[in-house]
Amino acid sequence: MKKIAIKSENGKILKDFLWSVGSIGIFIMLIMILYSFALPKTIKKNTADGFTISSYNVNLVVSEENIVDVSENILVNWYEPYHHGIYKFTPEWLKYTGKDGKTIRRKSKVSNYEAIGDEYRVDKENGKYRIKIGSASEYVEEGEKLYQIKYKYDMGSDPFKDGDEFIFHAFGDYWGTEIQNASINVTMPKSIEGYNINFFVDKERKNNVNDYVYYDVNGSTLTAYFDNYRYNRETGNILDEALTVDIELPEGYFSKGSWNYEYKSVILTIITIGLTIYCIIMWLKYGKDFRKRVMSIEYYPPDNLSSAEIGYIYGNKNRVKLSISLIISLAAKKYIKIDDTDDKKIKITSLIGREIKELKDLESMVDKRKIVIKKLKNINSELSPNANTMMKYLFKNAKLKELKANFEQFNNVRDELVNGGYIKIISDNTETRWEGHEKQKEQYEQGKEDFKRLVEEYNEKISKLEPMNSYEKIVYDELFKESDTIILSEHKTLYKAINEVEMNLNGSYKSLIKDQKSDSKKSVGFFITILSLTLGLFSYFVTEDLDPVWSKLYILPFLCVPINLFFTIFMGRKTEYGEEIIAKVKGFKEFLNTAEKPDLERLVESNPQYFYNILPYTYVLNISKIWIKKFENIQMPKIDMGTFDYSNDRNWSRFNSDLYVPYSSSSSSSSGCSSCGSGCSSCGGGCSSCGGGGSW
Repeated sequence: MKKIAIKSENGKILKDFLWSVGSIGIFIMLIMILYSFALPKTIKKNTADGFTISSYNVNLVVSEENIVDVSENILVNWYEPYHHGIYKFTPEWLKYTGKDGKTIRRKSKVSNYEAIGDEYRVDKENGKYRIKIGSASEYVEEGEKLYQIKYKYDMGSDPFKDGDEFIFHAFGDYWGTEIQNASINVTMPKSIEGYNINFFVDKERKNNVNDYVYYDVNGSTLTAYFDNYRYNRETGNILDEALTVDIELPEGYFSKGSWNYEYKSVILTIITIGLTIYCIIMWLKYGKDFRKRVMSIEYYPPDNLSSAEIGYIYGNKNRVKLSISLIISLAAKKYIKIDDTDDKKIKITSLIGREIKELKDLESMVDKRKIVIKKLKNINSELSPNANTMMKYLFKNAKLKELKANFEQFNNVRDELVNGGYIKIISDNTETRWEGHEKQKEQYEQGKEDFKRLVEEYNEKISKLEPMNSYEKIVYDELFKESDTIILSEHKTLYKAINEVEMNLNGSYKSLIKDQKSDSKKSVGFFITILSLTLGLFSYFVTEDLDPVWSKLYILPFLCVPINLFFTIFMGRKTEYGEEIIAKVKGFKEFLNTAEKPDLERLVESNPQYFYNILPYTYVLNISKIWIKKFENIQMPKIDMGTFDYSNDRNWSRFNSDLYVPYSSSSSSSSGCSSCGSGCSSCGGGCSSCGGGGSW
């Protein structure tokens, strides 16, 4: 036979790919939307809630390891009642721009957070330490109150090359009010005389305000005061953001310092890579396809499968279409004929009739058969096996038995049991029950003869037809459950056959064609893909503990996602039988699609029914229009299959329209943060990536 290589299932693969990418895309969008709500937002610069800052002094004592002892003195002027105190944020992660113009991210460690002379508590929100000063049971009095805050800020090892730098964002870049009388005192570990010192009101070194800062350097000490009045008069701005002090130092000024980073993101990355390796191994074991078969040209349905089976195997999951093909197949086999009525309805008639019916129960007109027997002695080895069995059955529970069934089996051993003295007939109405009903008895006997004759005629008629397959029988039985002729649009139970056909196809072929273990592993693969994406997002947005030098490691989990997705999409595979039968089905379709006129004429000559026998298969293989066109110039014998126009494939849509199928049946905060860090207070006040605070 002619051999042709099997074409890849590009359509199904593309569909799976698009569905998978779409699912992952939607998941990513949801994550990003949720994350966007958690991102700090810039808020309008307005007056803080009930207070102003009269003065703000920051004292920094810096060690050679770049550990800073911070002491802040904040003089707050309360002009509204009913406030408990203030809170202040201090972030762990900050961005720093060095003298070379390059911006780096850097993690610091905050410790020993305390307020001097006031009740306070310290907690952590989204990577920021928060100190909350004041008593929940008391309100602060109106007027000025001094708050003293102390903490240790370990800035870690110096990340700058070609020199050291001390950069500190003082005050916090948003308090919601003007910071008046801002001053900074810095005590360095060694002399800083002669080194460049700059002050900025941003964190990118773009807005230098040295002209508005009065500072003095004495050995290792820097004292600075910000002239907010002059700054406002000349620029129209006020100091309500961070004031950054930047001291350019020679290489080696600071010692090595501490390493403030962790390994959680590394661990998450390793887990993600491990999951990807597992996904690949899983594909090699369960997803790699079995050897592809070449398809051979088939003139007839392979393995004598029904049209519904061929359609299902090929991938047509339209259950109504599969069942309609069975109706057409029944017509081609001459079990039924399909006609158009005058009012354009589809009429289906059984050509073999429903002659074999239940014999009319004539016994209801006379006394029921009844035999009463009594056991005389127990069974022994002299009895035949059948008589022995009957005795055990009859007298299992009592010695007296009234028979209302199994008369034929009992009559076969009756004489043996009576003559052997095993039983005694107490009463028997086998003959007397017909007394007075002689006519009914005659009808009864004639009915038995008629039934026997009908069975013989039916068997002879059926023997001349191509046998029904199990799927056709399901449809046939439901079509003619009540009558030999039905109007399709008025038939209300055919959907039961459609359901049964679908259920039987799934039960018979789903596990035969598709590797079920491979399918289950496909679900595992999708879970691994989603998990890898989740771990990547968690590592980058939540854990976020890598040294910025290793920041490229954050990319690895996201690279694993498409790899996992690729192997997951191709995880599903067919069984070896599936590869074999699909190759045959494709070969069958290939012939129907490409058959030339001489080949078809030879087939029609050997089988006049060939066009109609194959017609339901072309319907489920979606090539019926091509098939019908091929026979336009081929002479075929006239076959009575009814007045329905089978040569118009568009006419078949009427089956679909005529089929009856029943129906199955809190509020958000108004404050935000700048882009240097993450997290906001839940207390309703302002916050900053570089600190800041508010009232509560």
